[in-house]
Amino acid sequence: MKTKRYALAVVLLITATFLVSTDLFAQRGYYRHGRGHAYGHSRNYYPVRYYPQRNYYNNYPYTSIYYGGINYRYQRGYYYRPYGATFRFVIPPFGIRISTLPMGYRTLRVGPSPYYYYGGSYYRPYGRNQYEVVKPPLGAVVNELPPGAKVTVIDGKKYYEENGTYYEETITPNNELEYTVVGTDGVLNTDSSPIDNGPVVGDRFDDLPADSKAVVINGEKLYLSPAGTYYKEVIVGNKVSYEVVGK
Repeated sequence: MKTKRYALAVVLLITATFLVSTDLFAQRGYYRHGRGHAYGHSRNYYPVRYYPQRNYYNNYPYTSIYYGGINYRYQRGYYYRPYGATFRFVIPPFGIRISTLPMGYRTLRVGPSPYYYYGGSYYRPYGRNQYEVVKPPLGAVVNELPPGAKVTVIDGKKYYEENGTYYEETITPNNELEYTVVGTDGVLNTDSSPIDNGPVVGDRFDDLPADSKAVVINGEKLYLSPAGTYYKEVIVGNKVSYEVVGK
């Protein structure tokens, strides 16, 4: 009788271990990838890498940032907004600024200007000792997806989409995952030779287009070109430039 009870206990322990392992495997976001096939049957598994959503901790220090009528809290590289009696994790709005980049940020080079990436947010230098959250630049390559990115299939090809930004997944020669921004504002850019539609948001110039006029929008002074492009003045060190902020 003791032998039977011992054998039954061993079987139950093995079963429980298997179930827990399977659950953990699923939660870590692994998917099956077959080389040469969209969804193959090989046994090569790669983790889909996300920046995790973060909880707000009342006992941790934070910085209050008032922007767009909302009093955000910036804590350890992540942003939170009021939600009832507590605060909820959010992707920050474009234009919000911080004075110090979060520890562990990644430097990106897209075109002539540097960008910084952390926790799903992209930053560019603004003024003196400030960094502004900007929309993801086309061509940026990151090693982790932002929180909330979901798989979408367009024309038979898999992408990850989050808040109108599309990422294409690739595997490097070192067998690591990378994600390239291939679409913004809900538009997937798959044309290798796109039509030049003029300056895009984030471009900076030393001079404004001829006949641009000053306008005030939401309390901020901007410049409107004859082509309908909005610029803002940016001062870095002793240099004044003009950055495209919309059309």
